[in-house]
Amino acid sequence: MLSDLFDRWRISAMRTLQGWATEKRMLRGIPVTLTNTRADIDSEAVFRRLDTALGLIQQYQPQTFAQISQDFSSIRVVRYPCRAAFYPDSRTCLVELTFTVNPEFTEAQIASSIVHEGMHAHVYALGQSDPAERPDEERMCRQAELEFGRAIPDGEAIVRRALKSLALDDNDVAPIIDWNQAQQAIAEADSRAISHGDNSGIPPANA
Repeated sequence: MLSDLFDRWRISAMRTLQGWATEKRMLRGIPVTLTNTRADIDSEAVFRRLDTALGLIQQYQPQTFAQISQDFSSIRVVRYPCRAAFYPDSRTCLVELTFTVNPEFTEAQIASSIVHEGMHAHVYALGQSDPAERPDEERMCRQAELEFGRAIPDGEAIVRRALKSLALDDNDVAPIIDWNQAQQAIAEADSRAISHGDNSGIPPANA
C-alpha cells in the first residue's frame, strides 16, 4: 500500500515538474517545445545551441532546411535514450536534452542528427516508410548526415560517424534497442548528475 502511494506520488510529482519545466518558442520558424527535467541544465543554453544547429542547416543546406520545416510539425527537446528521433503520427522531431548541452558534441553534430531525422520525416511524408526496409531507410538517413558533414566547415566527426554507420550490415545499421534498459541507463545517469553535478548526462549513441 505504501509502495503504491509512493509510486502515485512520484508520477504526480514528475508530471508537475514537467509542467513547470516546459517552455515553447519559435526557432527559425519551427515550433520548439523544451521539457527540461534537469535543474542543472540551463534552458537558455539548450535553445541557444539548438538555434545555432538549425542555423547551420539553414546556411549550408537551405533546401534541406526548407524540407524539414515542411515535414516537421515541431521539435521537442526532452530526456530520451538516443540523440534524436522522429514520431510519424505527430510529425515531431525529438532532440535529446543532455545531447544539446553536452560539450563533447558540437552544434554541427546536433544539426546532423536533425538532418538524419529530417530524412525519416521526408520518407514518411512521401508514403515510402516501410518497416521491412528499415535498414535501407537508415542508410538514407546516414547518407544525408554524410552530405551535411561534407557541406559544412569542420564536419570531419560527422563524416567519420556516417561512413562508419554506412559500412554496417543490416542488423547493425538499424539495431533493435532494449528501451527498458536504455531508460534505466538514463535514470542512473540523472541520479549521478543530481549527486555529483555532472550536467552532461550520458552521450546517447543512436540517431
